[in-house]
Amino acid sequence: MDNLFRTLANYYSRSDFRKFQNIISREVYDTLGVSYFNSDGEVKMVTNICRTLNGKSFEKLKFYSKKIHGSRSFVEFQNQDKPVTKELADMVVISVATRKQQIVYEKTAFIQNKKENSDYNWKIDQDQLYLLHNFPSFKGAKGIFNKNFDNEVVFFNNSESLGNYGFFQNPGELILVNAKTVYKLQQGDNISLSDIRKINVNNSRNNSWFEVPLLEHPLWEEMWYHLLKYFNKYGISFMNLPFLGNCKVTLNIYEFIRNWTYFNIGEVASAFGNTLDKDLSIFTRILLKEVGLTNVMNLNIEGNEFENNLVILVAHLNLDEKG
Repeated sequence: MDNLFRTLANYYSRSDFRKFQNIISREVYDTLGVSYFNSDGEVKMVTNICRTLNGKSFEKLKFYSKKIHGSRSFVEFQNQDKPVTKELADMVVISVATRKQQIVYEKTAFIQNKKENSDYNWKIDQDQLYLLHNFPSFKGAKGIFNKNFDNEVVFFNNSESLGNYGFFQNPGELILVNAKTVYKLQQGDNISLSDIRKINVNNSRNNSWFEVPLLEHPLWEEMWYHLLKYFNKYGISFMNLPFLGNCKVTLNIYEFIRNWTYFNIGEVASAFGNTLDKDLSIFTRILLKEVGLTNVMNLNIEGNEFENNLVILVAHLNLDEKG
């Protein structure tokens, strides 16, 4: 844990890492601008982002991405008093850190992408929102879940950031909002840009811990001792830190890339030898295997079948790399 924390604290204070984040953001903007110019649909837009990010790297950090072609994956669950079958999401964003090829930290976010209808409005399917907001126990009806889970799937969603929406905005923007916030702000079955702008976003950079360089803080050793002793099993995502935190909204691509590379997006599946969500950890590792990362991390997954039409984005922090 100390190695991960120190690496992210180091990156947080470096101008060259911020420049890397800015370059990646600018390239995603360019990609979305071309997609809007070509009148691409949501699937094409996400696929283009996937191609733009794949292979980008900065020292210990590397992006992997893959568009999986196949049939859509559906799950069955109860929405109040009625049975419903819906697609879970069309994109999964993963942040994973490894040491000696062992996963020491992993976070996952499901994202359903939407292109605006008109006047910066997005129509929300209420059954899918119910799923991404509440994560009731569900069974796989078709695709990855019925191929890999014999029983009902249970995701904890303790962070309330496992389910999200990605809102594409002309002429080339992406806004990420967690499902609970969408539920609270929607008007009828629509949410608008003006609704989203009402969100009070907590800015962790106001935390007094970061008014001085973190690693030089006089209470660093004492703080770190208590984190390791009492809170390591929780992944410390409840703390108001600029990394390893819990970001529920990113208002543009710059915010998305920065929070993703600081491990602020999604639900913690496992942390420092503790599995926080067994089903989510299994699902995440199936996706990591499908992306082709078995050569850089021990996934402990054998014989799992993958059937889905899905985009997977992975930020992998290899703590063994120099830099």
